[in-house]
Amino acid sequence: MKKGLLILVIIGVCIGLMAGPAFGANLKGMKYGIFKILGIQADHTYHCADNVCWSWTGGESGGSYISYTASSRGNYTKSRCTSTNWGCRFVYAVQGVCHQETNRGLYTGGTNISRGGVGGYWLTGPTFGTYGEWASWTTCRTACWLW
Repeated sequence: MKKGLLILVIIGVCIGLMAGPAFGANLKGMKYGIFKILGIQADHTYHCADNVCWSWTGGESGGSYISYTASSRGNYTKSRCTSTNWGCRFVYAVQGVCHQETNRGLYTGGTNISRGGVGGYWLTGPTFGTYGEWASWTTCRTACWLW
């Protein structure tokens, strides 16, 4: 009886580790100003899941919360994947910038930075799309099982 219960507990823990947190990861977008040209602020952005942050396009600490990006429905593993898996890398300033990478990380939580007052998103959003150039986003979704 005890051996059977132990096996069930081990299986449950393994399934839980593969699925991620039971109630979803707490996702949020962060930003900090990188420069100002003619009075127009440009912000670097990155994303966090359960207070662990990632960005292969630049810094991942020292920022402030981006409004409207919080979600408790995200997936920690998949959010992390969008900034650590080589299948999600893109040619910077050709297929996207940090804004698109941040949106990829926030994807599983159903949020993005479009309403958060991010400096420069008025230009990068229409130029590269919400998640970056289509082919690179398709590759990333496949690499991170975001379908």
